[in-house]
Amino acid sequence: MLYPAYLELAEGGQCMAHVLELPGCAVRAPGREAALRRLPDAIRSYHGWLRRHGEPAPSPDEQPQVHVAGESVGFGPFDPGDAAALFDPDREPLTPGDLERHLQLMGYSRADLLALVRGLADEVLDWQADAHSFSIRRLLRHIGNAEQWYVSRLAPRESLPPEWEHDEHLPILEFLEMERRTAAGRLRGLTLQERTAVHYPSAWTRHPHEPWTARKALRRFLEHEREHTAQTQEILAQWQTRSQ
Repeated sequence: MLYPAYLELAEGGQCMAHVLELPGCAVRAPGREAALRRLPDAIRSYHGWLRRHGEPAPSPDEQPQVHVAGESVGFGPFDPGDAAALFDPDREPLTPGDLERHLQLMGYSRADLLALVRGLADEVLDWQADAHSFSIRRLLRHIGNAEQWYVSRLAPRESLPPEWEHDEHLPILEFLEMERRTAAGRLRGLTLQERTAVHYPSAWTRHPHEPWTARKALRRFLEHEREHTAQTQEILAQWQTRSQ
């Protein structure tokens, strides 16, 4: 199968490659060619992920091919606060059925994350590999706060869930549950205009001219959690190595 790939290229050479028809399938690499080389394995891994969650997917023997369908140069989501590209498919109107499909995939991603962190002792949740590294607890807080932010790209500030105003003292798993439940509820409440318009939110951003659509927000929502789920696995592996 041939998959269109969409690339974000930073000025320093980093590349993030996305397969938009497989929501949440993306890779980071130090350059354009490296990202394209990694994409077929990422596609096979994504198909395996779908199978693990009970969905039909192409055979593991499939040899996926990719072609570059779009490139954005000069910015990308490589560090917190960076602007992210809006690709042509992100501009397609989001239907209620599309929204439910994304929420279903987000459910798979959240199940993966919770399987890693549920029941971890505080010692593990708060461990840092070094002074500059995220602990798992901090990473989970970041995931939940990012969900608020992605929803706020599409909806007026006054319409956001009131539970988000004072959530900093919730235990971490309660916080994650509340964030996902309220984010999904607000997404389901998007108007036709909010689901189909190009938005230019000026609050909570260094990039007030960055365009957003519902498809872009949902794509980043899923890519972000999947990426940080992999990071959580890496932290746990470091912890286990350190504890041996």
